Amino acid sequence: MKILIFNWRDLKHTWAGGGEIYIFELAARWVTMGNEVIIFCGQDFEKTLPPFEIINGIHIYRKGGKFSIYLWAIYYYFAHLRKKVDVVIDVENGIPFFTPIFCRRPKISFVYHIHGNQFFYELPSPLSYIGFAIERFVFPLLYKHLPIVAISETTKQQLVNIGFDKKNISLVYCGINNTKRPTKEIKKFSKPTILYLGRIKKYKRIDLLIKIFSEIVKEVPDAHLIIAGWGTEASNVADLAMRSPLRRKISLMGPVNDEEKKILLSKSWIFVNPSIGEGWSIAVIEANLYGTPAVSLGVSGLAESILHKKTGLLAKDENDLIKRICEILKDSGLREKLSKNATVWANSFSWDRSAQESLQILEKTRRKK
Repeated sequence: MKILIFNWRDLKHTWAGGGEIYIFELAARWVTMGNEVIIFCGQDFEKTLPPFEIINGIHIYRKGGKFSIYLWAIYYYFAHLRKKVDVVIDVENGIPFFTPIFCRRPKISFVYHIHGNQFFYELPSPLSYIGFAIERFVFPLLYKHLPIVAISETTKQQLVNIGFDKKNISLVYCGINNTKRPTKEIKKFSKPTILYLGRIKKYKRIDLLIKIFSEIVKEVPDAHLIIAGWGTEASNVADLAMRSPLRRKISLMGPVNDEEKKILLSKSWIFVNPSIGEGWSIAVIEANLYGTPAVSLGVSGLAESILHKKTGLLAKDENDLIKRICEILKDSGLREKLSKNATVWANSFSWDRSAQESLQILEKTRRKK
């Protein structure tokens, strides 16, 4: 089968995140299963990546920027790609590629999560209102008869809430690269350590984590906070951390490689994600794989990826978030229980299984043409 994927970014992009991990993990496996995969995505003008590249057997075309990619996608489809594909995947990452308007091949949409208020965190007016309106009204109108793949029950319910028929929505969870776990157990940091590792964006609310850290230290005086990752809010987060009276207890790691990531996830006492909401959280499951329990507010996505009182704790509000973090840091018995459960939970996910499930859906979509 020949598969064309329209996706906003690729894994080499400066701002690549969980969505790119999801699509590339699946696509690489589809290739090994005997399929041809093309990904059309935007260029990274900070790095100026090659306009064409093959990674893990995936043919990658890079054209256009944050907004012009949508026009490039239409042009490139007609000029170079439409005769090379059997099925098209339109990845909706806030804004879809509008394939029902110009593409007559069998189509399916992959959805990570419904952004909703996230538009107002990340985009200035009027772009925030335009993005919100497209996702809330135009997307359901154009795609309501297409099959949809959602990455979580949370995303599936979000889609139903904006008008999609749940019968058209299939669920394919994210997997986990279990082989990345160290064969030898790594000892935890000697001091209570809180870790945030991921993209640094406004809606992730790393500023909230820095803000409440002063209250955490009142309860756990030797606590330490590590922030690792990169994103559009990195400079603001760095400014907040350096201005904090507790700056000597806060470590800013910046981007980390796979080996550094393993060490941080293994040695930290807890993983905290203060986001306003997610579709899922690969970062939480990766932390769990290394035996690190997670804490977040009980918001969309995170309330599904964290099993409350089993693999971590969910908080009702900001004050409760402080309480939950301190609860785990101060109770070694609770940490040990959550850690064991977290590892079992993480190992229940598999990219190989996700690839097989999604490929079956693609084959079914192709047969319906």
